[in-house]
Order: sequence, then C-alpha cells, then structure tokens
Amino acid sequence: MDRFHELLVFRRTVEVGNVTHAAEQLHVSQPAVSRTLANLESRLGVELLRRSKRGVSVTEAGQDFYQQAVEILDRLDEVETGVVARRGSLSGNIRLATTTMMFTDVLAPVIAGFTALHPDVTVESLLGTQALDLSATNIDLAVRGGRPGGQELVVRKLGVVEIALYASPAYLARHGTPETPEDLARHRLIGGTLDSGRGYWQLEAEAEAGVGMSLPVNVHHRADELLGAMALAQAGLGITLAPKYGAATRGLQRVLPGWRAAGPPVFLVWPSIRHMPARVRALADTLIAELPARLRGIRPTAVAS
Repeated sequence: MDRFHELLVFRRTVEVGNVTHAAEQLHVSQPAVSRTLANLESRLGVELLRRSKRGVSVTEAGQDFYQQAVEILDRLDEVETGVVARRGSLSGNIRLATTTMMFTDVLAPVIAGFTALHPDVTVESLLGTQALDLSATNIDLAVRGGRPGGQELVVRKLGVVEIALYASPAYLARHGTPETPEDLARHRLIGGTLDSGRGYWQLEAEAEAGVGMSLPVNVHHRADELLGAMALAQAGLGITLAPKYGAATRGLQRVLPGWRAAGPPVFLVWPSIRHMPARVRALADTLIAELPARLRGIRPTAVAS
C-alpha cells in the first residue's frame, strides 16, 4: 500500500472539492480515487470527507489530517527538489495560468527560452480570462492583469502594460492619419476592454508628465476581448487602443505617437500555502526578470533570455 499516494489523492480531492476533478488532475479513474479514499478512511477508522452530489467537504478530523498531509508531501517535494538542485538540473511539470494574448505575445517566447535551458521541465499553460482558484486547481503560477484578491496568494508586480492608439495601414490610407487627439472625432473607433465602455478615452502625453485629456469617443465597433478589438483594427475597421507588445506583431501602425493611455498593472501570483519547488521558483525568477521590459513593448530580441 502506497501511503504517499493516499496522501496525494486525499490532498488533491480536498483542494478541488470534487472526486471527479481530482481524478482528472491525477490522470486516474474516478473509481480509483474513490477506492483510495475509502481505503484510507477504513484504515484510519475515521470519516475524513463528507460526500454529496455537489462534491466533498472536509470533516474536522479531515481538516487536521489534511494539514499534516500537506506538510508531509511538501517536505517530500522539498527533499527531492534539494537532491535535484545539487545535481544541477531541474525537472517536472509547472502549471501556469494566464490570458491567451498575454501567453501568445509575451510569455510564449520566455517559456521557450526557459525550457531550452531546462529541457526536463514541462510547462502546462491554462489560458483564459477567468480568474481561477490557484490552490483548488493546482496551479503553480499565474500572470494576471489587475491586482488579484480573495485568495491566499503571494503577489509580485511585474510592471504596467503600455497602451497606445493603433490602426491598420489600409485604414489610414483610406481615411488619413489623425494629427491631434481631437481629430479622432472624424474617425471610426473600435472599443474594447481597455476603455470599459465609458464613452471616453483617457489619454496622456508621453513626453510631458501630468499632461492628459479625457476625450469623448463615439465607438463604431466593439469587442469584449482585447484580441477581438485588435482583429477588427487589423481588418481595417478603425482605430483602437492596444498594448504596444501586441500591436507591432499584428501589422498595426501607431497613431498619435505622442499620446498613450494608462494600461493595467500585471502581477505574478502563486499560492502562499504551498511550498514552491525549485523548478517553479526558477520560472518565477525568469518571469520577474524578463516581463517588465516586454510589457512595455520592447521586442524579444532586445531582452536577455
């Protein structure tokens, strides 16, 4: 009987709150997880989990057992990590959550460089706009726009996304290029998540600190995802607010280069209650070192990797 396996199955079930989801994450069958949990409770002679159609909840005895199981498993992981570190190599899987655009435009080349240095490390990327419970979904790291809250998290600010105005060359050839912010009133504009449907764009002068304006806008097209707004701009439908890091790679041309908009802060977060293996710490250190420049739109060739 593998008692460490029992502890792992029990811990994962508690953290996700569902036997089926625990089985999916452990890559075993749902009956196998149920049998392991039943055998564990039978051997201990105590009920650890309460089952219902909605999932599982932890009994008082189960909560005490969970805390000790976490300590044992984390200590085992720490011992194994120390042995690997002394050997001079890293291995294992890292689960990383972020948005699709942040991944494709910013993180993918960083991960490529990281795994080239550490070929025995795999990075599993979970992409989407929905904020996930990192502990419950067994995520090691997340890169998020806007400061997260409501969870037991360690939060590290990586920087601020730099936002500017962009359009396709085809649109500018047909409609001309605005020379001043006021000229935008005569252009077709594309709204998205960066303006939040407020009816105005808050612009600031790049070269003059503290100089800005709140510009009323009449949006002709709108998309509820940033990638959608940029796709509309690529199609020649108008001018939009977009991050510098993604606009150039999509063939968009900057408009009003002396003006920009305030972008969201971006944070690296990880669960505070979980021991961080050496491979996860190494990737976190790499992201902390490289992402601030990339978020400002500095191309990968100008960033050490």
